[in-house]
Amino acid sequence: MTLDRPDEWASDPANALDLAAASGRVDRTDTQAMLDALAVRLEEALPGAASVKRRRVGGFRSKRTEVERIAVDLGELRFELNRSGAAIACMRAKVVRGIALKRDELPIQEWVGELVGEVVRNAQLSEQTRIALEGLVT
Repeated sequence: MTLDRPDEWASDPANALDLAAASGRVDRTDTQAMLDALAVRLEEALPGAASVKRRRVGGFRSKRTEVERIAVDLGELRFELNRSGAAIACMRAKVVRGIALKRDELPIQEWVGELVGEVVRNAQLSEQTRIALEGLVT
C-alpha cells in the first residue's frame, strides 16, 4: 500500500492523516502496512507530539522493523496504539499534569477518526493563536 500525497497536502497534516485513515479502511488485511504508513505520517505531521516505537523482526541482522507502539500527545488527550502480535489495542486517555485520569479503549477506525479530529482542532487553535500574536506584535 502506498500513501503518496499531492504537493498541496504537504503543509496540511490533517489531509495526510485522513489519507492514512482512508488507506486503513481500504486494506484491512495488511495491518502492518497500514500501521507503518500511519506511523510515518504522524511522525511527519506531528514531530513534537507523536512518538513511534518500532521493533526489529526477522532475526539479529535483519533491518526489517514493525510498529509496536504509537503515542500522540495533544494537549489533554493522549492517543496510544499498542500492537502485540496480531492484537492491536487503541486507547484515548485524558491526561492532567502527566497523569492519565481516564482511559477509553476504541476500535482502530474510531481511534484514527478521533485522532484526526483532534489534530484538526489543535491546528485551528494554533492558527488562531498565531494570528492573535501577530496582531500584538505589529
